[in-house]
Amino acid sequence: MTGKDRLSIRTKTGYGVGDLGANLVFTTVNFYLMYFLTDISLLEASLAGVSMMAVRLIDAFADPLIGYCSDRTSTRWGRRRPYILFGSFLVGISFFLLFTRVEAASTAARFAYFTAMYLIFFIAYSLVNVPYSALTPDMTQDFNERTNLVGFRMAAAVIGSLIAAGATKALVGLFPDEVSGFQSVAGIYGIVFIAMSLIVFLSVRERTVETVSRAGDSPVRLYLAAFKNRPFLIVALTYILHTMAVVVISATMIYYFKYYIQREDHIGTIFLTLLGTAIVFIPFWVTVSKKIGKKLSYNSGMIVFALAILVLFFMGPERLGIMYAITALAGAGFSTFFTLPWAIVPDTIEYHESQTGRRDEGIFYGIWSFGPKVGSALASLFIGVVLSFAGYIPNAAVQSESALLGIRITLSVVPSAVIVAGIAIMSFYPITQELYEEIVRGLEKERR
Repeated sequence: MTGKDRLSIRTKTGYGVGDLGANLVFTTVNFYLMYFLTDISLLEASLAGVSMMAVRLIDAFADPLIGYCSDRTSTRWGRRRPYILFGSFLVGISFFLLFTRVEAASTAARFAYFTAMYLIFFIAYSLVNVPYSALTPDMTQDFNERTNLVGFRMAAAVIGSLIAAGATKALVGLFPDEVSGFQSVAGIYGIVFIAMSLIVFLSVRERTVETVSRAGDSPVRLYLAAFKNRPFLIVALTYILHTMAVVVISATMIYYFKYYIQREDHIGTIFLTLLGTAIVFIPFWVTVSKKIGKKLSYNSGMIVFALAILVLFFMGPERLGIMYAITALAGAGFSTFFTLPWAIVPDTIEYHESQTGRRDEGIFYGIWSFGPKVGSALASLFIGVVLSFAGYIPNAAVQSESALLGIRITLSVVPSAVIVAGIAIMSFYPITQELYEEIVRGLEKERR
């Protein structure tokens, strides 16, 4: 590893904490927004699903444009950091408003308000997250150092997710009611997001990269060129499918424990078990990936995750202790989802440069962010439609058998199948460490 490829602990930590704030708000949305809309704001589940799907589809198409613009931004602060600085304030404010219940009498007015706030939040989030992610490949070209850097980032991400998943309901409970509780907690989380983004802005220094404009450099042409990158398409499609599964599991878990297990008080601790185990296993998977490769490590972890989630379908409400053990096992596998895809993507950008002579990190991270949001949109619609079709009634003391079956299938069977499909696609990923190092050697010769 050359000196320029070594990153200090301070740099890794300063960069990594950005994902603590990001996942604090993002996980809260994934885990609790559907519940907030159906059980607190009293929107019909199908309407909530339609709202979430429409917003994520619109936002998904904004991501590639944001990536394209960040590649071509030139300021004294660099290409990416201005987006992180200014976008963070818009994220914090819109997140607070998203979890503020409006007292509108009509369903249409409530639907319009939440759809608008959701759209503003996600576009603002993309303004920060796409440039933030695009910093990774420029910080180091070393194959394993990238995994270490992503390990720092994703450890912080899991901590953010851990707080959001495990502490949110408890914090909400400190307030007189869930309406004021969610609003207050959202305000706190929004402030934390802004603070973590400022740390990234102050901690990371971008390398000077000359952006060369060429004839035909339209966004459409560049994105079409990116879609010719087979390794990138493989990992991107895998990540889309796995994101769909994770969104479905995250949003359905609260319904599973509230209505099937009938132990709503365990939601926080079950999330803590899942994500706490995930963060503990991040160093393990980073080490394993150095020995057996990123692809095999990623697939191995997700197989464990899929099998553990599938077992939940067969669990009875009385087996709470065993459920915690299964959740811990799921977390051990789930850990790879946080780390390895993000460590793989930068390698595909070097591959692209070796084939085309271009890097265009923002283009790739725009597409990378686009895919999971489309998957999340479909997942949100799926949850809302299934709940409505199965006969789910918000806040009912007892749900029907069909509603409970729908919740169980949505939590376990469907996402497990989707995860396995992603594993099958990832098995075709071609870049090994040996091939990557050969690519980098070739690029270094061309740059001399």
